[in-house]
Amino acid sequence: MPRPYSVDLRERAVAAFRRGGRTLEEVAAEFSVCDKTLSHWLKLEAETGRLEPRPRGGGHFSPIQGEVLETLGRQVRMRPDATVQEHFEALVARTQVHTSRSAVMRALRRQGPAEVSDDS
Repeated sequence: MPRPYSVDLRERAVAAFRRGGRTLEEVAAEFSVCDKTLSHWLKLEAETGRLEPRPRGGGHFSPIQGEVLETLGRQVRMRPDATVQEHFEALVARTQVHTSRSAVMRALRRQGPAEVSDDS
C-alpha cells in the first residue's frame, strides 16, 4: 500500500479549495490528486478537525502468541516427528485457541527451522 500523502500537501490543497473560486476537480488537478481524495480530506477535516491520515488497519494477528506459542514449542520438542495437522489438533485441544492449521504452520516457520512435516 502506498504511503499517505503528506499533511503539508493536504493542508495546501484544502486551503486552496476553501479560498473558493474553483471547483473541487480543478483544485485536485492542481495538486495532482484525485478529486475523491480531496473530497475525503475535506470530510476528514470536518469530522476530526485535522488532516493527519487515520491509522492504517492492523490486519489479522495470530492468536498463537505468549503461552499458546510456548505450548506449541513444547509440543514440537516432545514430538518433533508430528505433522502440522497433529500439532494443530493437539494445540487446540490443550489451549482451546481458535486458530487454523495454516496459522500453526506460520507460527512454526516464524520460530525457525523445525523438524515438522507439512503432511496433513
